[in-house]
Amino acid sequence: MEKKKLIIYGVGRYAEYVRYVFDNDSSFTVIAYCIEKTLLKENEFDKLPLYAFEDLKSHFSPDCCSLFIAVGQNEIRKRIFQDAQKTGFGLVNYISSKANTWKNLSLGKNCFIGEGSTLQPFVEIADNCILFAANIGHHTKIGKNVLVSAMTLGGNVEVGDNCFLGMNSTVAQNVKLGENTIIGMGCTISRDTEPNSVYSAKGTSKRKVSYTEVSQRFLS
Repeated sequence: MEKKKLIIYGVGRYAEYVRYVFDNDSSFTVIAYCIEKTLLKENEFDKLPLYAFEDLKSHFSPDCCSLFIAVGQNEIRKRIFQDAQKTGFGLVNYISSKANTWKNLSLGKNCFIGEGSTLQPFVEIADNCILFAANIGHHTKIGKNVLVSAMTLGGNVEVGDNCFLGMNSTVAQNVKLGENTIIGMGCTISRDTEPNSVYSAKGTSKRKVSYTEVSQRFLS
């Protein structure tokens, strides 16, 4: 079966990663990249043609190509998503074959669920979200433009729009995260958060002991 054609918005490492997984683990093949005209400095990226986002319809028909926005920063991804909605190009999702999901998963547009993610039943994810190696509990609802990176959400959690949830953080069951909440790496959240809240774990300190001393102490 011939694969469907896909254009990726973005020219960073995430965009390169997105191309690889779509090409190797989906019904799409990536044919080109695009970026906003003000950022366009080359006509090629990752050995594929690179076009101005604003001029896409001059080169491709929305009837034969779809679009995926590969931008990690939530606010930029939100803005490009809103602009892309006006172009007529369909926005697609990616769910890794190496992720664990259930049939009743509710998914918006332009969502990415990467390998190693585990989603329990009755999970709802709105438009424009990214999940990297995330563990999502049952009946959890994730709002728009959210990035979840290698962390755990308990059951029945509500995540507001535009939140960022960092690596190795944990949110307990039944917690509601206000919109624009930022949870830093390694944090544990057990209560509801107010909108625009920022949480960070205490920084890791460097010990005044060398590798050699520790290895001799515990490995001898």
